[in-house]
Amino acid sequence: MGQSRKEVIDLLYKPPPGQRQAIAVSRRTAEQLPPLPTVAMISITAPERAHAEVNGFTQLLRLSFADVDHLNTEISARAKAKIKNGFTMQQAKEIHAFVRALPPEICTVIVHCEGGYSRSCGVVLSLHHLYGFAVNMGSLAQANPSVVKTMESSR
Repeated sequence: MGQSRKEVIDLLYKPPPGQRQAIAVSRRTAEQLPPLPTVAMISITAPERAHAEVNGFTQLLRLSFADVDHLNTEISARAKAKIKNGFTMQQAKEIHAFVRALPPEICTVIVHCEGGYSRSCGVVLSLHHLYGFAVNMGSLAQANPSVVKTMESSR
């Protein structure tokens, strides 16, 4: 289960000392967060949805891709129809470039998707594995495996 808005806001104002943190949240939670100068955001929306209302963040990367485990060979016909809009190697490279270019004052990277359980968790889990970001592992159980694999192979 994801973290509550209150828990997320507490983490924004009290980040862990000495390392960056990454937090996966829902679109709804992301749209309610204050745009602090120490926080960057990766905003992930579904291809059929409009951009999230997360204006005010000076460090903001917007991406759009479907929530589909496109590397899974045993997916439903409905999921197969979404593959063309799935997470790409180019999008993974955009995330890497964004993270590497973050100024030192950024302590937290918020990653949101529609529900905050799959795509955003895949990105956050990858940030933990690849860059050592502090994360709440208990909130990442439903991370999209294709997002994780693509992020890790694109480094």
